[in-house]
Amino acid sequence: MISLSRRQFLAAASATAVTSLTAPLVAAGANDELRVVVIGVNGIGKTHLNGFPQIPGVKVVGACDADSAVLGTRTEEFNKKFGYSLKKYDDIRRVYDDPDVDAVVLAIPNHWHGLGTVWGCQAGKDVYTEKPCSHNIWEAGQMEKAAKKYDRIVQVGIQRRSFTHLQDFFQEVQAGVLGKVKQVKGVYLTRRDSIGRPTMPPKPLATVNHDLWCGPAPTKLERAKYHYDWHWFWDYGNAELGNNGPHILDLCRWAIGAEEFPTSVTSIGGRYAWDDNGQTPNTHILRYQYATAPITFEIRDLPTATGKKDTCKYMDLSYGIIVEGEDATYVGFDTGKVIDKNGKTIREISGNTGSDGGRQLHRENFVKAVRSRKTSDLNCSVKTGHLSTALCHLGNISHQVGQPVHLNSLPERVAQQPLLSDATSRMIEHLSANGVDLPSATVQLGETLEINPKTEKFVSSEAANQRLRREYRAPYIVPDNV
Repeated sequence: MISLSRRQFLAAASATAVTSLTAPLVAAGANDELRVVVIGVNGIGKTHLNGFPQIPGVKVVGACDADSAVLGTRTEEFNKKFGYSLKKYDDIRRVYDDPDVDAVVLAIPNHWHGLGTVWGCQAGKDVYTEKPCSHNIWEAGQMEKAAKKYDRIVQVGIQRRSFTHLQDFFQEVQAGVLGKVKQVKGVYLTRRDSIGRPTMPPKPLATVNHDLWCGPAPTKLERAKYHYDWHWFWDYGNAELGNNGPHILDLCRWAIGAEEFPTSVTSIGGRYAWDDNGQTPNTHILRYQYATAPITFEIRDLPTATGKKDTCKYMDLSYGIIVEGEDATYVGFDTGKVIDKNGKTIREISGNTGSDGGRQLHRENFVKAVRSRKTSDLNCSVKTGHLSTALCHLGNISHQVGQPVHLNSLPERVAQQPLLSDATSRMIEHLSANGVDLPSATVQLGETLEINPKTEKFVSSEAANQRLRREYRAPYIVPDNV
């Protein structure tokens, strides 16, 4: 195994030196077996374990997880389904030290995506990393540098990029099939439950290597449920905005052909109705300014009203996008429709979405690029994934540097911004229906932050720029020199 000090040395070495000290940088060719290890197999990782073996010439040879119980369960399930045993790794570093592994799939928590990708590239592995691309904006740049330096193929799991019908249609949108685009709205309207409050100081599961699970992040444990609920704590997750936002905001950005950062971002949000210690908003409105057209995004994790078990809808969508053009409007997600100004459907937009929510098509695209060794063959490279994920980070930063204001004062504060005003009205009505006492409630009014799209930094907010990068916990540090 390569020790941590050895790995840190390799991170600073030249690409030539690394080639001679790590696994070979030549991946499986068109006629060779591609050997894959899935890292993180508790959630989406399980679907990757089942999906990659279905691709000709691909063999899943191992699984890795910091939770020994999860690892045991998944490898046993795999053996029963596919008839052979997987190699079990209890440490991501053991995978990268194994010369018999060609590619890795990162289905690990957000705070590991950056370092996991950089280490993978340095070790000569191609990488498929789940969304969001990164935990912060700076480390996405390091991921891109590592992929280029070590000539690695890195795919980001924003899988709708592999839908050919959307590839074709969004080209039409950019060419004017809807007329000039006036605005794009994204919505993610779901229903979640409170995560509660720990009744006693939480302890890691006995089966989990907690230090390794935390990796780059602090080890303090504040959640009662160990797995999944990390999404709602800033050290590990990126709120609902960073959880499902990459899928929605990628479609928004793709529709208008925006290939750089927006020029400004504004956030409005808070956490309501739940008695828990989660840190992130469960109700959120975002606005992004682009030269082509503005994008707004509405998130609601509460039902339509107190006691209900349903989800909200907007233009009959619980999640998806609305592209409003001067001549017609597109409404959809995996598939969709074009409607005229009277709401009549004039065209259906549909096509092959594959299996597993579109992930299988995306896996196949990754394998194609691994075999061709062409980043241009990827449907969602680090750069593409970064630009969409960055919208989530930008919105969260606006939220974090904002100030609480009385909820009742919000309509007046956004009255001169029609898109925000419209969304705010829906938000307040929704919160009232969920029992929020409007006169006493507050909302976090995010700072409107100006952005330089070229430098990918904020123009005049040092507090915001400090949040472009996190503090890393040694020895799990994304290096300055990859």
